Amino acid sequence: MTEDTTPEPAADPGLLARRLEYLFQTKRADSGKPYTHVQVADAINAAAGDKIISQAYINQLRRGVKTNPTRRHLAALADFFGVSVLYFFDGDPATDHEGPRDEAELALQDEAVKNVAMRAAGLSPETLRMIQDMIDRARTLEGLQEYPGPEASSDSA
Repeated sequence: MTEDTTPEPAADPGLLARRLEYLFQTKRADSGKPYTHVQVADAINAAAGDKIISQAYINQLRRGVKTNPTRRHLAALADFFGVSVLYFFDGDPATDHEGPRDEAELALQDEAVKNVAMRAAGLSPETLRMIQDMIDRARTLEGLQEYPGPEASSDSA
């Protein structure tokens, strides 16, 4: 049986569903493809050594059908995707945007991204521009949106 990884959205899925959808769209499995509900549920349950969450429940959360998960469910999902559990609550649903601001916030919670940033400290502006170019190319290859944020270097020509 093949699982459809793109849920049909609810009329107003809410902040939790939008944030969870964003994680599914931006975080990739080792194959480079988006995670499936089954992969996420299996990984969470294996890490816990217990049946914590089902793929059906993840699907319902992602579509906004279920809107009140337990603290244990949220903590497990946050841990799996490498974000703080606060990611699911930060912001106002009426003014929340799922665009670059969320991506930047999410990136700063990712240990691998922090590691890259720490290693870049002290490099020359020219080297930082080359690294930015490499990251932009990698984003294109992975099908991610162009990062619209400010340039890392503030050199004046």
